Amino acid sequence: MLEHNKRRLLILLAVAALILFFYGIRSVFEGLAALVGQMPGLLITLIFYAFAFIAQFGALMWFLSRPRTYTVTPDDPQIGLSFDDYRGQPDLVDHAKTLVRILGGVERFKLAGGEMPKGMLLSGQPGTGKTFLAGVIAAEAKLPFIYIDSSSLRSMWMGVDALIIISLFRKGRGLARKYAKPGTPGACLLFMDEIDSIGMSRGGVQGGQQQGGMGPMGMFGGTGMSLNTLLNQMDSLGQHVEDRFKVKMARWLGLVRGPVPPKPLVFVIGATNRPDTLDTALTRPGRLDRSLIVYPPDGEGRKDIIQHYLSKKAHDETCDVDMMAQDSIGWTPIHIKTIINEALIVAHEDGRDKMTYKDWLAAADMRFLGLKQPIAKMSADDKRAVAYHEAGHAVVAQYLRPEDRMKKASIIRRGETLGVVQSSEREERHQLHARQIETDIMVSLGSRAVEELILGTKLAGASSDLMQATNGALTYVARLGMGSTLMVAPASMTGYPPAVLVLVDKMLQELYEETKRLILEKEYAVHAVANSLIERQELIGSELDEIFRYADEAHPEKAAPFVRKPLVLPTMDEIMRNGNGHMPLLAIPETPAQPVPGQPPGPPGPPGPVPVPPGGGQST
Repeated sequence: MLEHNKRRLLILLAVAALILFFYGIRSVFEGLAALVGQMPGLLITLIFYAFAFIAQFGALMWFLSRPRTYTVTPDDPQIGLSFDDYRGQPDLVDHAKTLVRILGGVERFKLAGGEMPKGMLLSGQPGTGKTFLAGVIAAEAKLPFIYIDSSSLRSMWMGVDALIIISLFRKGRGLARKYAKPGTPGACLLFMDEIDSIGMSRGGVQGGQQQGGMGPMGMFGGTGMSLNTLLNQMDSLGQHVEDRFKVKMARWLGLVRGPVPPKPLVFVIGATNRPDTLDTALTRPGRLDRSLIVYPPDGEGRKDIIQHYLSKKAHDETCDVDMMAQDSIGWTPIHIKTIINEALIVAHEDGRDKMTYKDWLAAADMRFLGLKQPIAKMSADDKRAVAYHEAGHAVVAQYLRPEDRMKKASIIRRGETLGVVQSSEREERHQLHARQIETDIMVSLGSRAVEELILGTKLAGASSDLMQATNGALTYVARLGMGSTLMVAPASMTGYPPAVLVLVDKMLQELYEETKRLILEKEYAVHAVANSLIERQELIGSELDEIFRYADEAHPEKAAPFVRKPLVLPTMDEIMRNGNGHMPLLAIPETPAQPVPGQPPGPPGPPGPVPVPPGGGQST
């Protein structure tokens, strides 16, 4: 220490000697005595002005910008979760267990030269369980855990967001040192929910330009300094220099020398629904480089989730887990949990202590279609029209998709629909074939075919069906290259290319003719379903199966399976020849993409004018 501070001591002694030489010993000591006498008043004045300044500016800015953080320590466990609570995704649980073991400090891993990972990104559709998985990891890791809502880091005061992030990481390192195992630097988990709120690309990507404008109080419309500070805290040269004030002072005095020992790890877990908008510097190796996509559960996963939540609810033997798993294709765990709870509410309101399978179906309809609101005085003509409209969907689905099962047909108003037909796959499919899209388009066109052939009219309620059919044909021709050309031609700002529109129109006409041929061949089934709907208003799957079976037995000569003609579309050369060498001048604006009827959608987005429940369905 003496050798390290020799120059500083010599300078200090020289300054003292010069003061004594020019002012004399007596004058120096008199000045020091006067300063000591004035010290209390001077100190009080300085404290007052410092407090006033901090209270007026610093404290106000910090108070208005304080983030919503929650801290859980190993000696105060608050998250009562375990790996057993995370159901339906065993692969994710195995990955989480591996991460917990490494973060806990596996000696064998360190001896092999392994380095601790620094971050992980959880991405996936809303409701798939990203936040829940982070909570399970926090509970099982037995490490300090800090949860923060990333949107609260966006401060209106310039620079405060950066100070908050620096303080957050400093707090994390302090907790890691406090609860570190002997011989280890320690680790702390920092979970940043909705990290895209501060981590969007600084150059603008699909999420849009993220550069903000500088104002008197900060960065308006942008992410401020938070992203740059987060990048620096996660991986920079700051990892190799000392950050503790007391140790810095000791190094300044020469009490501590040499390289900085390994610093505690602040392991960042980020969660987002929009990974495509994140800055590439945030997701590069060394930061959030462990990307984990959380998908909606598959069939076996849904069975596990349904059994887990049913075990906590009173239910009877009609709750068939296999049927419920088929009904819930495309659902997220939170959908399943919510609808099971909603089904118990339905049973409670009906005066029963246990939920049934019908309660499950009713709860799903309430969630995806809306509350049941029958029209008290609907005219016989309107009721007949709606019943035949829905019967058209049901008959086409029954004879074109025998591998699927009918869930429900109804002419009771729900939400904005006067009626609905729902079907679902018996076995979950993960590939979409051209013939499936063609079949789905024909199911959508079934209502208009019945209106023209049996009712002798056209109903406005078929507009949503025609929109679904049009979007299915556009997907078929322009986006998937399944038509007569391999060319994929997505829509531009001016709409689709004219040749694409010609192909779509030809495709719809061909499939509509086939749909009308099916309706004429199975007209007896249309009448059977429509009359049953007029009488009962709502039919579940088993009742529909019975109606179709009786109808086929009563008309054995027409009960043979319907054989579709293959779809043949004109080629580009044929379109050019028909137009005398010119493309037809057609253009329509792009319509919003709609889910293909009968296909398992992802988690439902914001409800549109006519919501389609998961598992497929047609609505008036």
